[in-house]
Amino acid sequence: MSETPRTVLIVDDEPQVLHLVEKMLRPRNFRIQVAPKPSEALRIAEGEPVHLLISDISLPEMDGHKLTEEVLKLHPEAGVLLISGLYQEKPGRAKSGRIKFLSKPFFPSDLLRMVRELFPDV
Repeated sequence: MSETPRTVLIVDDEPQVLHLVEKMLRPRNFRIQVAPKPSEALRIAEGEPVHLLISDISLPEMDGHKLTEEVLKLHPEAGVLLISGLYQEKPGRAKSGRIKFLSKPFFPSDLLRMVRELFPDV
């Protein structure tokens, strides 16, 4: 019996980060969606389930915290991984078990460890 893959929505205004994160997660049987802007991410989230949001904090249009709030309104059970090159430690809002924080630059193993914390069966 095959399970429907979980959808991961990756949001970053840096194309190389979008590509890198997508490349790291593609072999893990996720359905990957990418968006360079929050407005595109919200359009995707309104049209399909999102199981994991991976978002930069510093984005055009709205920051990653506000995007997280909007996506969680649509998909309250989604996990969230916020990434940033500006924060050196965990920001105050990323306290919940399903909201994690990762500093840029990061190693692929760091990203995969955080994803496994959110989805232990991955």
